[in-house]
Amino acid sequence: MKRFILLLSLLFVVLCVNAQTPAWTKKLPKAGNGTYMYVCESALAYSEADARNQAIARVFQTTANRLGQPVDAADVNAAVQSGTALEVISRQFNIPMNKVCEYVEKVSGGMFRVYVLCQVAVAGNITVIWETFNGCNDIHEYNNGVALLKSAFVPGLGQMGKRHYGEGIITLTSEVLLAGVGTGCYLFSRRQLDIMRDSNVTYEDFSNAKKTYNSLRTTSYIAWGTAAAVYVFNLYRAFSISPKYKDGLSFAPSVIPAQDNVALGVQMTVKF
Repeated sequence: MKRFILLLSLLFVVLCVNAQTPAWTKKLPKAGNGTYMYVCESALAYSEADARNQAIARVFQTTANRLGQPVDAADVNAAVQSGTALEVISRQFNIPMNKVCEYVEKVSGGMFRVYVLCQVAVAGNITVIWETFNGCNDIHEYNNGVALLKSAFVPGLGQMGKRHYGEGIITLTSEVLLAGVGTGCYLFSRRQLDIMRDSNVTYEDFSNAKKTYNSLRTTSYIAWGTAAAVYVFNLYRAFSISPKYKDGLSFAPSVIPAQDNVALGVQMTVKF
């Protein structure tokens, strides 16, 4: 048992150490409205600028494929070489786009890997309501492996770590209540068993004790079984759910962004 706990602890530490890229590089955030979608791509190059442009080009290629708009690879490569991939491609293919996050990672061989997270319009020529994204630097707390281990030790803790506080609290409360009911019924059933084993007990008391014993044992098994099912589902949810990010100011640009994070003709609204 001690070795098992030690192994889990070491695995937890390894996951924490290796979880160095932001959460959005592994699991896309959920869009706050139906006018845009999140797309994340990465690229590897010998300079940050080249890797950034290539990643942005891949965002447009991915988006174009989803929208059913054929993209000429030669045009995309030409836009990348121009050094202004976001502006050129967005105008050329008429797909409004807003880059919200970037993460630069230096890898072996002097190369750079750049991740970009973009909000991209679900269709061309529409008014898009861009929204601020405050999770660019979130790393460890949203790692799926770490969330799984957290919920393995404390049910619901992994969900809370991903800001699903309501679900986490409900999961933890359910586990405590179900385990408590199962244990309580089991202990009370032992008392009924003692009555049944008493050599001086009357037949009527024996029958009543037996009925109560059977009811309590059945209830305890149901409670424990349900607790086990909730625990397994809790592990699945901790690993699979997307993290919740805080909402902030929302922006509705009237034209395609001219630069990476600049939009012309902006109206601002506040979400409560």
